[in-house]
Amino acid sequence: MSHVMPEIAVQRVIQYGLKTLRSNRNAFDDIFAYVKEHPLMVAGYGPTYVDRVWQWFTTEKTPVIQAFLLTPERVPCYSVHLSVENEDESKAAISDYYGDEEDGELAISSFSVTIDIGIHGSKTADQVLWMYYILSYILFKTKPLAQELGLEVQTFSATDWQKDSAKMPENIYTRWVKMRCTVFNTWSNDPFEGPFDLEVEELNYERAVDTNG
Repeated sequence: MSHVMPEIAVQRVIQYGLKTLRSNRNAFDDIFAYVKEHPLMVAGYGPTYVDRVWQWFTTEKTPVIQAFLLTPERVPCYSVHLSVENEDESKAAISDYYGDEEDGELAISSFSVTIDIGIHGSKTADQVLWMYYILSYILFKTKPLAQELGLEVQTFSATDWQKDSAKMPENIYTRWVKMRCTVFNTWSNDPFEGPFDLEVEELNYERAVDTNG
């Protein structure tokens, strides 16, 4: 019996992914191998550039916060916001009946959910670029973990980076990733009503046999 809280689940998945990646330089280098190794990329980027990104990534400790806590002082950071949660009519059932538990009926509801993940960088737009590809790696790498937390059928899309001068200072850049998924919430519905104990009289086999053949 459980209700899925998508925005909390996504926050925890990203936090776990960042922590794991900071202890795995090889995985980090795989993300940026395109600009580190390709001959046409080495001139402008190369290993020195990737080393600089790694140094920033391991010392900055970018937080993952709920969007209502977002302030300029917390940038650079990732923010998580539940933007849409609609009941999935294609999966709706009569009285939301799902099955039986030991003590009663189990009910279920299905929701289509959209989570907005904000990528907020400061000083230079390059930060948003780095943070986006790190996040992209984490979201795909941790899909099985997100599924364990109740986020089913996950898909992603992203916007271009932009400045939102109305909400943030001029030197803060933002890019948004939309994560779409399905969640199933379950709860105990009507309990079974007694009597539950049924007494059965033991059958005397010898008396039940026809002695006349």
